[in-house]
Amino acid sequence: MDLRKFFLGTEEFKSPEEIIELIRTSAEFDTQREDTTSAEALLIFQTSKQQTWLVATRARLYCVLDDLNKSFTRVQWSIPADSLVADDKIAVEISARDKSERTGLLNVGKRRNWLFSKKLFPIDGPDARVKEMIRRQMTPSLA
Repeated sequence: MDLRKFFLGTEEFKSPEEIIELIRTSAEFDTQREDTTSAEALLIFQTSKQQTWLVATRARLYCVLDDLNKSFTRVQWSIPADSLVADDKIAVEISARDKSERTGLLNVGKRRNWLFSKKLFPIDGPDARVKEMIRRQMTPSLA
């Protein structure tokens, strides 16, 4: 048990490396086709009590929720690469739009309206960063 959590009643968010390793607990994780050593994690949403990550491997895109209020970190959903990429191109809609001054909504194919924090994307939007990550991980010509 973490002594700080025991004495102070606080917990810390998982590191990007821990988030990547957590995808191994997903029922969809395929040990024959996926390797977490080359996986990428992208933090898309952050509050003082919750973080949302997207993790891309060669085979899937995962959404991981790290929630301190509910004391869990788990894979919320995943999308196989063949549903995201076809003929070395992104084959689904990936878009973002404003929700409020600080947050927006991200759509990745059928996974719609996932919150993102605008402060995490001061230059380019989350949609551009997600597309780049998918291209790097899932298009054979760039592998």
